[in-house]
Amino acid sequence: MKGLSYYRLLSDSVFILISFEVASSLSERDLSRLDWGMLVFLVVAWYFSSKATHLYDDFRTIKFIDEFLLLIPNVAIQSMVIVTSLFMLDEHDNARTFVFYYGAVLFAALASKKFLTRRVSKLRKVQGRYVRKVLIVGTNDIGMSFYDMIKNSNHLGYEVVGFVDAMKPAHLNGLYKGTIEEIEQIAQKMEFDEVIVAMDKFEEGQLDEIIRINDKLAVRTRIIPDYFRFNSSRFNIEMLGKYPVVTVRHEPLDYLHWRILKRAFDIVFSLGVCVFIFSWLFPIIAILIKLNSRGPVLFVQERWGRDSKPIKCFKFRSMIVDAPDQDKTGKFMQAGQDDPRITKIGRFLRKSNLDELPQFFNVIMGDMSVVGPRPHAVKHNIETMGKIDNYLVRHWVKPGITGLAQAYGYRGETTDFSLMRKRVHFDIWYVENWSFWLDIKIIFMTVSNMVKGEPNAY
Repeated sequence: MKGLSYYRLLSDSVFILISFEVASSLSERDLSRLDWGMLVFLVVAWYFSSKATHLYDDFRTIKFIDEFLLLIPNVAIQSMVIVTSLFMLDEHDNARTFVFYYGAVLFAALASKKFLTRRVSKLRKVQGRYVRKVLIVGTNDIGMSFYDMIKNSNHLGYEVVGFVDAMKPAHLNGLYKGTIEEIEQIAQKMEFDEVIVAMDKFEEGQLDEIIRINDKLAVRTRIIPDYFRFNSSRFNIEMLGKYPVVTVRHEPLDYLHWRILKRAFDIVFSLGVCVFIFSWLFPIIAILIKLNSRGPVLFVQERWGRDSKPIKCFKFRSMIVDAPDQDKTGKFMQAGQDDPRITKIGRFLRKSNLDELPQFFNVIMGDMSVVGPRPHAVKHNIETMGKIDNYLVRHWVKPGITGLAQAYGYRGETTDFSLMRKRVHFDIWYVENWSFWLDIKIIFMTVSNMVKGEPNAY
């Protein structure tokens, strides 16, 4: 499947080149040597945007309309790259016409290509070409779920010819062909190209025997591992030397190119905030803090960063100096509603989230990210990690100024422990499902919440 994905990526890159040429011709724009550099940026941008939107993932298991809709953000990014490039090159001649034609031609060409590819794939199946017949071993939930997927995905190019299992279920309607020990006899009566093993439990030596028989018959064996018992829905299988290794949790940010993309965005976004907002807002907030109470403008607290390593987290001071952080029992005290430790200006800063602005310095320094699980106080981490399963998984990525949990309103004091579990659930889901577009969505949601006001912010 990876080879197919790379082929589709390469062929789409060719369409980018063709669309660029056609748009230049239609807009009467002469190509220059700088344009070839722009083309390189367009192809690189397409690679990253297609990865971020999963355009080439599960090609044969998603509907055409889904793949069609995925073209929209990818083509939109192409247009943004061209607009930015033309602005930097200070080219204005026929610029708008060129951008319009490029986006329209590229979208129409790729949509037509994908539609025709699907039609050809379906036609081949109707004609019986490239249709692979499979026998499923196992009639449990996994086997039946796999069968339903094949049955409802005509473009897959597979056809289930039957099931084998220790017992005959009544719901198979004639598809039951016999027991596992009878696979060799079944193969003599009917043809199949592959055997899909979808059993969660085997008797001793049973799987080895299935593979031996299939190899004898020159039939491919594919095994669907039963990982549903693990507390994760994301898996990754790779080779470590000669051994296949299953990583129970899959993290997109474990890949270098995604970390580079996220880091580049963090730097550009944070510098923009510091130059256009922080440069004039910082002095105003600093003066208000100093007028309202004695003490420093900034509050520096040790928190845990990526891989639970300590970092110095910056905030505008919103509490009185030397405010206690533990109650009489030694338990960590979260900031609560009508908390006497919070100053008047501090209450406004916390309500509006402006107290977090100095953390953009943390982002520039590389300790934090614009978006990620919110960093908690060290004492809060220590008290919570033993009570919530998988709590430390949220520390596999850099903490953020805002996060998915906060965007959905899970912020502030958590006296209800179920709300804390929900917050951690959101954080872990973010770690396993990160994408560039998810970060953009969270940022917009955060800004919207700041404008509307958040009831849990105090």
